[in-house]
Amino acid sequence: MEDLGHFFTRGWPGAVASLWRETLVMAFLTIAGTVAAYMLVRADPSWYGGIVPQGLASGRDPGASAEALRATLYHSREDGLGVFASFLFGHNAQIAIFAFALGFAFVVPTALLIFYNGLMLGAMIAVFAGKGLGLNFLAWLAIHGTTELFAVIIAGAAGMRIGTAIAFPGRQARMEAVVAAGRTAAVATAGVVLMLAVAAILEGVGRQVVTSDGTRAVIGAAMLAAWLVYYYGIGRRHAQRSPD
Repeated sequence: MEDLGHFFTRGWPGAVASLWRETLVMAFLTIAGTVAAYMLVRADPSWYGGIVPQGLASGRDPGASAEALRATLYHSREDGLGVFASFLFGHNAQIAIFAFALGFAFVVPTALLIFYNGLMLGAMIAVFAGKGLGLNFLAWLAIHGTTELFAVIIAGAAGMRIGTAIAFPGRQARMEAVVAAGRTAAVATAGVVLMLAVAAILEGVGRQVVTSDGTRAVIGAAMLAAWLVYYYGIGRRHAQRSPD
């Protein structure tokens, strides 16, 4: 129990806080990908098929009507929203795992993967925005997406920490630098798994219980604020020592 308490109060938040530079880089790549794809798809909807896999789109494409897209945001079972949300969650979980694992390849694959995740997000926002449902989609996404996407970004940051330690060990021997980076990255990634579990719970709540855009947005904003306080309020006090 003492080790578990240490993990939640020091180890996990401290590890993530120590990755703040890498987290900013991964957040920038996500945002850059989102903006780029949004602009491309709004200018030319044919870009959508080249960015978003058919399984993830599942009929949510530029050819869908506004009524069909709206139904995916507010109906829990009849239109297959649960299948779509589960696919989206599974996709982001895979992205998180690969973003961490590919960090060993000198960061480049991790950076490309995070950027591509942003591309897919931006393309989907563009589709809903094109039918006047952009804010509705963002509200639906916010309730679980703030946690889910933050988890993916942290996983990418963990991968980047390992990759940069391999490429630029500094004054340490390369193996020592990699071991130290791997320790921090492993603790942060263990926390990512828990974040994804929380996101799964929030996704179920948002799909089956909460249907108000305002409430969804407030819950999403509150979750993001809670993670930020946890990591950079509590965690920063232990960032230099974490993980022990």
